[in-house]
Amino acid sequence: MVELVMTVAITGIIVTFLGTAIYQIINVSGYGNDRLSAQHELQNAASWFNVDIQQSLAATGGSQLVLTLSDNTTVTYSRVGNELQRSSGALYITLARNIGSAVFSVNDRLASMTLFCVPSWRDSASENGTYMASLRPVEITP
Repeated sequence: MVELVMTVAITGIIVTFLGTAIYQIINVSGYGNDRLSAQHELQNAASWFNVDIQQSLAATGGSQLVLTLSDNTTVTYSRVGNELQRSSGALYITLARNIGSAVFSVNDRLASMTLFCVPSWRDSASENGTYMASLRPVEITP
């Protein structure tokens, strides 16, 4: 009888530890995947931002970022719902999803974009980033 009680107690302890370990493995892996997804969204937006800013002659910030390129076309970055969108003429591209906030500013020839990405399925895996780039140098003709 004593052996049976000891076996049940030891089995209970082992099952508890195994259950806890499996739960932690699944939970931590999901958290890491969600953070990587949020970082990927921000990196994609930063890549487009960097290229567009370096081709721009002028920019205005605020609730959206409006860039004037060297061929006088405009590119606009704006948060629509929970997405960061880039528009150029009739072309709209979603650069990042699950964006909780987007702030754009221009100071002299330096443009900045601050994004906060919150995956809808896990609030604790949020990521934020501030990206800055200089506008294209203005050519001065004598």
